[in-house]
Amino acid sequence: MNIMNYVQQYAEQIGGQFTDYDHSKSVVVVPLNGSRYQTVLAITQTSAVSGRDQAVFTSKVCEFAPNIDLKNLLEQNANFDFSKFVLEEGYLKVEASCLAASVSQEQIKEMIQEVAQLADHYEFKLTGKDIH
Repeated sequence: MNIMNYVQQYAEQIGGQFTDYDHSKSVVVVPLNGSRYQTVLAITQTSAVSGRDQAVFTSKVCEFAPNIDLKNLLEQNANFDFSKFVLEEGYLKVEASCLAASVSQEQIKEMIQEVAQLADHYEFKLTGKDIH
């Protein structure tokens, strides 16, 4: 399955915006309830753990600040279907990943939606703003 082709089809299906940067990186602007939008980065890469092809879906929540309760966020990870919180380059992000060989089109759709919705929810919860 060509994951990026499906990501593009899904973006068109939901009325989102798809921007392809190269064969391994694209951005989807996902429409959410209340005329809100969330940007999700889709990347295909080789897993550092298994060496197999994987897809990673990531969305920024906010810049990391010392007042963010990381223990609470780590505990929240257990409630998500696909996603987890990550800290990267000074930002708190929501990320979901999968092995390309075993993921279904439905799971890709669910991962993109979950990443977008969680990032938007926690962005507003932690900052009170719509930043990303």
